[in-house]
Amino acid sequence: MKNINDIKKKIIYRCLYSGTKETDLLYKKTIIKNIDTLTFEELQNLLILFTELSDLDFFLILTKNKNPHKAYKVLFDKLLK
Repeated sequence: MKNINDIKKKIIYRCLYSGTKETDLLYKKTIIKNIDTLTFEELQNLLILFTELSDLDFFLILTKNKNPHKAYKVLFDKLLK
């Protein structure tokens, strides 16, 4: 089982080096800002989502231009509050 801090480090790294400045800023404003409020399970789901969703999909969901899959709605709602 992975350590919660290891998962947070991977998520933060992924958020800061997505490839585009706009996405990095959006990730910083939404994900990194709220990372300490997420449970271990939510962090694991977020890490999985980074492999399943494109940066464009993440961007559209975080800017409320696309709805997340219902299984992840609570997670995104928590990130966007």
